[in-house]
Amino acid sequence: MSTLAPDPFKKSRQAGKTAIAYLAVSVFCIIFNQIYAIFGHGVSSPSMTLMFLYPGLGGSLPFLLLWLFVPEADRVKSYRLFYNSYNSGIAALTLGSLLNGIFEIAGTSSAYSIVFTAAGWAMLLFGLAAYLLRLYEKSLP
Repeated sequence: MSTLAPDPFKKSRQAGKTAIAYLAVSVFCIIFNQIYAIFGHGVSSPSMTLMFLYPGLGGSLPFLLLWLFVPEADRVKSYRLFYNSYNSGIAALTLGSLLNGIFEIAGTSSAYSIVFTAAGWAMLLFGLAAYLLRLYEKSLP
């Protein structure tokens, strides 16, 4: 038996840790929304109420799937670039949703919420597309 052969049961520790961190951020977003609603005299906003979905579905779910189905997912060339870009996109979308919710509750608006959304989606899609392309290239013979 060779020690150089990849272990098919070895999981990516980075993906598992990231999935847990995003789950914690999702819980924090839910708690933050509840506390903000209490101090906001019960007024709520759909943007703020649903902001937990960005780190939950956009962060925790993909990294959980990577952890489960892609052994050594963090061994792809330039992984940190794609990882940081994707995470920055999730952070920008979550923060943009939070600010949009605050603006809705305050009864005002800002042109910068569009910038947060566009930048977040651009970073997220770049990170995801580039990572999947590298993963596909790695699987080719």
